[in-house]
Amino acid sequence: MTVQLSRRDSLMLTASAAGCVLLGRQPARAAGALDRVSMTFDWVLDGLYAPFFLGVDTGIFAKHGIELTLFPGTGSRNTALAVASGHSTFGIVDATVIPSAVLQGAEIKTFCCYMRTTAFGICYKKNSGIKQPKDLEGKTYGDAPGSATYALWPVFMRKVGADPSKVRLISVSPAAQWSGFFDGQYLATFTAMNDSFVKVSHGGHDVAAFAYADYGINLMSKTLVAEAATLKNTDLVRRFSLAFLESLEATRRDPAAAIDVTRRVAPQSSAKDVQLGMLQDTFAHRLDSPNTIGQPPGRMADKDWTDLVETLAEVGVLKQRVPIGQLFTNEFLPG
Repeated sequence: MTVQLSRRDSLMLTASAAGCVLLGRQPARAAGALDRVSMTFDWVLDGLYAPFFLGVDTGIFAKHGIELTLFPGTGSRNTALAVASGHSTFGIVDATVIPSAVLQGAEIKTFCCYMRTTAFGICYKKNSGIKQPKDLEGKTYGDAPGSATYALWPVFMRKVGADPSKVRLISVSPAAQWSGFFDGQYLATFTAMNDSFVKVSHGGHDVAAFAYADYGINLMSKTLVAEAATLKNTDLVRRFSLAFLESLEATRRDPAAAIDVTRRVAPQSSAKDVQLGMLQDTFAHRLDSPNTIGQPPGRMADKDWTDLVETLAEVGVLKQRVPIGQLFTNEFLPG
């Protein structure tokens, strides 16, 4: 399903303003001369993607010479494959899927990072007797095989001095995850602190969570990717990066306005207060990593990519380590 957004009433997701300047220094482009590109998210349309919706609706992408069409996704791996195959110009994927995709032959690379610290965590019921991570021992934990969280939760357990072998692991499907959790099939399950945990908390459920980042697991999260042929168009990728970063800053200044646009574009998305909660967690905890403090938005640290590769190799997700130069570049970003 393609979602589109008109200039007048924000019911299309296609930027169509006539003029464009790059950083206010380039000559205006002629009407109709915008570059048409597509962007596929890693999941359904919701508040985490508000910067894109606001950027299109207010003409930021058009100002940078871009006519942008946005698509929902069905998971980071599928989005990575869509970009690698040329079916989408750009994509948002979790950084944890990129090394494996590259090893399997996908010629993609991250050129800008949206969230430089992971939002992954473990959600549990407050009445379950779980107060600290070690209390997960002897309890049941539900996760989806093949997911990033399925591979990472043992890393978290060892990090906090707990034994993952003492936890009864229950395989679940993403579609049935929360129904199984609330039905009592397991007492803890995977979550994203700026997404599903916000939704569950606003739903009146008495839950808490252990955020991986609070325990020193600072893996990168949502990143912008393109395939090799697109990256050769340095002007386009640089303009896209600048438009996204400008849209991100506009969303930080007025998150309510960004969510209003998102709600018009995707009326099936979460309630406004839920989406505002998503952005609040994102802006407070996810945009920087300890290695990027003081760095311009979007830029990535070598150490963050090195740590990610090492962690994935440790848990067996990677059969061999990938040189980080094959995974990301900062060449399209300011600073």
